[in-house]
Amino acid sequence: MKHQTHFLHTPPGSKPLYKEEALFRNSIEKKLTSFFEKWNYFPVETPMIDYFDIYSHFLSEKQKKGSVRFINRDGDLVLLRNDITLFAAKSLASRGNNVEETLKYYYSDQIVRCQAKDSPEEYFQIGCEIVSTKFTYEEIEILVLLLESADELKLSDYLVHIGDISLYNELFKDFSLNTVTELLSCIRVRNIQGLKDRVKELNISKQLEKDIILISSFIGSLDEFSALPLSEKAQIAVAPLKKLCLQLNNLGYGNKIVIDPSELSELNYYNGIIFHLYAKGAESPLVSGGRYDTLFTHLGLERNAVGFSYWLYPLEKLLNAGFDCNSNAIDIEINDNTVTGDIQKAIQSVKSGKKINLKY
Repeated sequence: MKHQTHFLHTPPGSKPLYKEEALFRNSIEKKLTSFFEKWNYFPVETPMIDYFDIYSHFLSEKQKKGSVRFINRDGDLVLLRNDITLFAAKSLASRGNNVEETLKYYYSDQIVRCQAKDSPEEYFQIGCEIVSTKFTYEEIEILVLLLESADELKLSDYLVHIGDISLYNELFKDFSLNTVTELLSCIRVRNIQGLKDRVKELNISKQLEKDIILISSFIGSLDEFSALPLSEKAQIAVAPLKKLCLQLNNLGYGNKIVIDPSELSELNYYNGIIFHLYAKGAESPLVSGGRYDTLFTHLGLERNAVGFSYWLYPLEKLLNAGFDCNSNAIDIEINDNTVTGDIQKAIQSVKSGKKINLKY
């Protein structure tokens, strides 16, 4: 009996949803996917299992360790889906020249990763992406979708922190790969003292040293960022990020965005803007996203790409207070003497768009 009871429990990391939880997940999914479709995005579904080797280039040693891999019956090393952006990009690239010039798509699915614990954990992502042969204002579009979808979900007290890894490519272009990796690691975790110590060890000008520290330690508004005493070289490096944030300011989102050059990712396929949405009361970012042209280049397809994903578990935890799975449902009682009429009433109510709850 004890053995049977043990297997009635789910293993660590799995997250079954029951009744209110599942209905609440479904309501968020419907709201976001309907919103994306209004912007003419189409749905995609990616495989749960794929060959590991095609993705290994983009995974750090930590991420490789955190992926769930096994040998299939043919002796190939395969991977459980751990990142929908990766799997969707590979699916598109496999179509070769048949891929349209511009694609806008969304997804809603699970991934499996080993994060803080050794056992695999399930996560659920809902997001959207734009893939095109040449970008003009696609980054603006994707950030507008993020900000407007946050309002659609009635999120409050949130900010989107935006950085741009490409500005470091310009500032660090004369450094070795190891040095760049060390510097970016310090910036990612906001280890400013460690960054200062490492920069002092480099044989660089005082101005470049100052530029690196000023930019990487900055968090604030566009006006404050524009006021930084940067060199001409640094001004050129940060110009695209400033232009992007100016456009968002002009659209009325200035109070929802923060320039934060420490917004970097452990995923090494990002080559431009990187952003996260943080909300009061949430322990982790609700959204992560960015630009990832290099992913398609590695897959043999020259495309620009940008997108974002909502992380459903922290989002649900933040929004779930007071959710009632029976809200707005009309109770219809089935009585022995009026069974036919009661059920017909239920049928007509549903046909007219009402939500009903049969009671016996």
